[in-house]
Amino acid sequence: MAELIRNWILGLTGAAFLTAIAMSLAPRGRVRAVTGLVAGLVTIVALISPILEFDYTAHVGNTAHFEQSLDLRMQEMEAAQERLQARIISERSAAYIWDKAESVGLVDLYIQVETARHPEGFLYPYKVWLEGVPTEEQRRTVEAYLTEVFGIPVERQIWSVADA
Repeated sequence: MAELIRNWILGLTGAAFLTAIAMSLAPRGRVRAVTGLVAGLVTIVALISPILEFDYTAHVGNTAHFEQSLDLRMQEMEAAQERLQARIISERSAAYIWDKAESVGLVDLYIQVETARHPEGFLYPYKVWLEGVPTEEQRRTVEAYLTEVFGIPVERQIWSVADA
């Protein structure tokens, strides 16, 4: 592309240079008018020569390839954005759960939150894994919190007891 532009500028400059020489050498009168007309036509041809030489088939192929590449990049970017959103939701949800667990005295707790896509299109906390040694009351409190605040039913709250 740069080579094409370079050649076009050189051709246009050459045509302008030859036009200027021809006009300065042409005698006044009808000869000068004809020389001016021919010089103008040469300059116009030099100006539009890239359009005449342009390979439209290759351009269409390059454009199609560029569009495919752009679509692929957009899909990759959307997937990366979704992974980032899922991670943020998961980590923030785990932090809220940990705060609640800590408020009821459950401090040695490992939490992992899985996200899912809602039919309306947004991500939300779907399932949670909890590992620790809760009392029955602590467990019921955290389970109720998960159900009320996050909408995670008890069936999707996986508890495992950590080795003491």
